[in-house]
Amino acid sequence: MTPIDLYDLYRLARASTDAGYYNAAKILNAVAASLINRRLYAESLPKTDDDLAAALSAIEPALAEAQLDPQLLAALRQARTAIATDHIILQRDAPTFWVCRACGEVARDEAPEHCPQCGAGQLTFQTFPAAYYLEPLPVDEVLSQLNRTPDWLDGVLRHLSAEQLAQRIGGAEGEWSLIEAAGHLLDSQYLIAQRVNLFFESESPALNARPLWQLIDPANLTAAQIAERFRQARSEMLVQLHAASSSLWIRVGQHSEFGPVTLQQQVSYFAKHEQWHMAQITRIMQALTRPN
Repeated sequence: MTPIDLYDLYRLARASTDAGYYNAAKILNAVAASLINRRLYAESLPKTDDDLAAALSAIEPALAEAQLDPQLLAALRQARTAIATDHIILQRDAPTFWVCRACGEVARDEAPEHCPQCGAGQLTFQTFPAAYYLEPLPVDEVLSQLNRTPDWLDGVLRHLSAEQLAQRIGGAEGEWSLIEAAGHLLDSQYLIAQRVNLFFESESPALNARPLWQLIDPANLTAAQIAERFRQARSEMLVQLHAASSSLWIRVGQHSEFGPVTLQQQVSYFAKHEQWHMAQITRIMQALTRPN
């Protein structure tokens, strides 16, 4: 099979855009994203902080040789140090970078009026959220999606034995059992409910960072108890959110990891986060029920 050069796909997408064939570029970008996500899904990724820090350290010489913007390289090194010492990378330690879509020039903190390298205007620059989770969904859509999860979770957990629920299955994210993954969703639901309350109570709530990937504590609950508590907490939160005014949805809180975050972004984040875990839970369930 001939290897596929992902750079060449992006090159053709750029050429299509420059030639005015925007929908061809859209298709090529989708092709590239599909191929790279398929590969990432199948690969064994760094699973520990030490492994991730070592992998980042290994690519730094090549990035320096490629003459990566010094500020960008320095920020990456600082992030690698934080990972190696098991520290959350706070927003104040991770500057916002803007990259010119035309030439790749990098600006820090805010986009310039014109690119100093190629002269493109400010709107040509793109910036990057800490996670795609933070891209806000329309309010009606995010509420609809949040409403579906309790039934989905109950359906996953209902027909498996206690032994199956407790069995750990390896994957790209490490070894998890279904009971741990479900407990993680419950813990995450409690966290978003707490933050929704903060938005209702304060004009500018403080949203302290909390590493979701470390919240794996089913607290000795059974699967049925986890599913029921998740449903109850989700139902109470949805009643609250349905009553929120349009001005409340755009109220801004201060998140120590992500910076300014609206209620709409925060709720979208958790909706997307739990749907990302649906893939993990589905993979575990399939491994448990696969014939030997």
